[in-house]
Amino acid sequence: MIYWLNGAYGVGKTTVANCLKERLRNAHIFDPELVGNGLRDNYPKSLFFETFEQYPLWLELNYKLLRDIHARYDGDIIAPMTLLRTESYEGIIKRLQDDDVDVCYVFLDADAETLRQRMVETGREEPDSWCVQHIPICLQAQQADRFAIHVDTVGKTPEDIAREIIAIGNGTNRPRQSI
Repeated sequence: MIYWLNGAYGVGKTTVANCLKERLRNAHIFDPELVGNGLRDNYPKSLFFETFEQYPLWLELNYKLLRDIHARYDGDIIAPMTLLRTESYEGIIKRLQDDDVDVCYVFLDADAETLRQRMVETGREEPDSWCVQHIPICLQAQQADRFAIHVDTVGKTPEDIAREIIAIGNGTNRPRQSI
């Protein structure tokens, strides 16, 4: 199974991904951000986009890499990455699902104050950082995403969230998807 963890910057995707890896037998964390960094590092600055999702090649490379790893790896794959655009869901996750790949697509939900607290008060981000400035855009994506299973993270430990996601992936605790 591929577990794609979507959510706002600072919601805890990487922390939850590490908790999932500890609980799942033979799990691998796939980092779509590294694919984006490799692309951006090789493009001239005049061709830069604000987010990796805007690079058509980023969608294609993540889709192909995940499909290849899934076909050749005997274990779960965890991909923690913010997706703000429906085109990104369609270009990666839906294509994998259309290829009969089991994808547990989860959106980790939180409110603006919780996100700000997790980023600024923990010292991970400055109050005026790019991530903090983009909280409203992330919350819009959270509200608009009708394809993911939404998991509320407010007041929960990363371990609790990981257990909930595993239950969703196993089909034992499927929250109602938003429509």
